[in-house]
Amino acid sequence: MEENPLVWKSPKIWSLAIGQVLVWAGLFYLFPALLTRWETHFGWSRDLLTFGFSGALITAAVAGLAAGRIIDRDHGRTLMAGSALAGGILLAALPLVSTIWQFYLIWLALGVAMAGCLYEPCFAYLTRLYQAQAKRPIVMVTLVAGFAGTICFPVSSAVADAFNWQASIWLFAALNCFVAAPLLWFGAGNERVATPGQINPAPSPTFTLIIRPLLRQPTFWALMIAFGSLSINHGIVISHILPLLESRGVLPAYAVIAASLIGVAQVLGRLAVLPLEQHISMIVVCGLSLAGLSLASVSLAVSGNSIFFLGTFVLLQGSAIGIASIAKPVVTAQMLGRTNFGTISAMVSVLYVWGFALAPGLGGLIWSSLGYGVLFKITFTLGLIGAISLFAAAKISLGPARID
Repeated sequence: MEENPLVWKSPKIWSLAIGQVLVWAGLFYLFPALLTRWETHFGWSRDLLTFGFSGALITAAVAGLAAGRIIDRDHGRTLMAGSALAGGILLAALPLVSTIWQFYLIWLALGVAMAGCLYEPCFAYLTRLYQAQAKRPIVMVTLVAGFAGTICFPVSSAVADAFNWQASIWLFAALNCFVAAPLLWFGAGNERVATPGQINPAPSPTFTLIIRPLLRQPTFWALMIAFGSLSINHGIVISHILPLLESRGVLPAYAVIAASLIGVAQVLGRLAVLPLEQHISMIVVCGLSLAGLSLASVSLAVSGNSIFFLGTFVLLQGSAIGIASIAKPVVTAQMLGRTNFGTISAMVSVLYVWGFALAPGLGGLIWSSLGYGVLFKITFTLGLIGAISLFAAAKISLGPARID
């Protein structure tokens, strides 16, 4: 079915997109942006601080199951706006901490807020609302939200340099409370899109009745492995990006530029999907992007002082994660159905979110024990595992004749 082009003009979609920029900037990217400043201010080691962020992501994965149920019961508006508001309030409390356990406690609570307002609930809401036509609004939201890191890093740094890191926190806390929350409230209004053949969802069954048959489906496990491999690969690479590049002989100045361009490559990858979406299935596009992660690892391993291989790595790594973030909800809905999609999407995302949480520590362990040479081989293998698992899931659920 052809996507409805009018969604591009919808103020509600634009509100969701801009709201996503702000919640991603404040609740996700602000941690790596201010990590070194917290290290200096509090005197806590970087490893200790990073545990707080890992804990937040693990909490987000667990709380995401409850968020999915809330979406399925048609309370997405309250969930997303309320989570953005709560996230802003929790952020504002960070400058008040004096002990590491207080820091951890706030980030664990922020993980619950993440579960309610980042991509997963937003995409589940859009899939529930637009049904088979959800791909285009999801693309639009991710195109805009892809600039969250591009905004967060320079703005937080500039404010911290001009005033202090606490001012950066309060700025993004205010943006979450007074801009993002109202935008998400408006964007997730009870608007219904009339689409041919759309069936109003039945009352949501209990959680057990949803997950019991889901856990018996090989497609579900294959999808979990595919997207979990993706997140572990990208989590390892992005959390070690500067030392990885410098280990290949890339000069520090070029390493910083390359790292900052990965976000731009994400947006370029998403833009590249638009002319292809009517000709190639999202399953094929997603599978190719997963394979692209393996090629990105090869390019990074041989980059050295080569601008060509360095640029190839940035383009492949960034575009792969950018495309996969669009494809993930679309592919999940296509293979596992749209009924009770909030819960199903949250279940598929458990390993995906945990992968991002565990990847930094896993990458550090591999590096300290075996070196970056082995790390490249592992990230290469993860990309292949992801692609193979995705196509296996497609073959099981759709049959070879329907994959493309």
